[in-house]
Amino acid sequence: MKKRVQSPSSINTFRQCPRKYYYHYIAKLPTKKSIHLVRGTVVHEVLEKFFDADVSSLTHTNFETHLRSHIQKIFLEAWKTNQPEIRKYVKNNDEERFFFSESLLMVFNWTDQFVARMKSINDSIPNVFRMLTPQREIEFRSTELSVCGYVDAIEQDGDHIRIIDYKTNAYLEMSDEQRIQLGIYALLYHEKHGKKPNQAGIFFLRSKPKFIPVTEELLQEATREIEHVHTKTQSVLIDDYPLSPSPLCKTCDFYKLCFEQQAITSYLSGMQEQLPKVPLPQ
Repeated sequence: MKKRVQSPSSINTFRQCPRKYYYHYIAKLPTKKSIHLVRGTVVHEVLEKFFDADVSSLTHTNFETHLRSHIQKIFLEAWKTNQPEIRKYVKNNDEERFFFSESLLMVFNWTDQFVARMKSINDSIPNVFRMLTPQREIEFRSTELSVCGYVDAIEQDGDHIRIIDYKTNAYLEMSDEQRIQLGIYALLYHEKHGKKPNQAGIFFLRSKPKFIPVTEELLQEATREIEHVHTKTQSVLIDDYPLSPSPLCKTCDFYKLCFEQQAITSYLSGMQEQLPKVPLPQ
């Protein structure tokens, strides 16, 4: 049977809960959007478009003010374009203003750190900007691995290559899931270019980027995870995708579907210690 095309998201979904994987990627049941997802789309769009700036006339005296104004303008335009979608997921104007302000602070935080990097390089502003401009929104697709994914940014300084993924969430420490995601991106880069990147990292937009070295061990771990998920996802039968109860269940789009089914409730009856500490739906 032909392998399903996986992604870092689908692989991490299976690792979290095979039943959730079944509902999302095989049954293709709809998932709920949220303000966090829409806001993430806006911020990613802003950071991608930032590098389209015309910096030919900028100097060391005026570039910082110009770049902050530039990204603020892009942000306002992106927010306005996405506002009809944003307003589907906020309760009122006050909540929209909160997410607006929080998101703007994220892009300003990113800009301040980019400006600091520019200041550390002794060259003309147009040259420095061009030097620090990454590849953006790069799609990788591997026929051999049957995996695809989009990388937010790839930076190259001489022979030194860094893969970066932007995150707008509140967690500021790299999770195991994020490390696997970076390992898969690094593996895809290695397959395409014949060499592995030096580092891969998460830019936590509320804080700062955190990087890990790309080692052979990381690539091997990513390969094992891909192969494991391929092996376990050939079936289209729901019973081959067991439920994996955890505290994350209460935030899952399929929570009610799982816990309102009599058969699954019975199955879980002997696993009370693993059940999420929330009441079952009435």
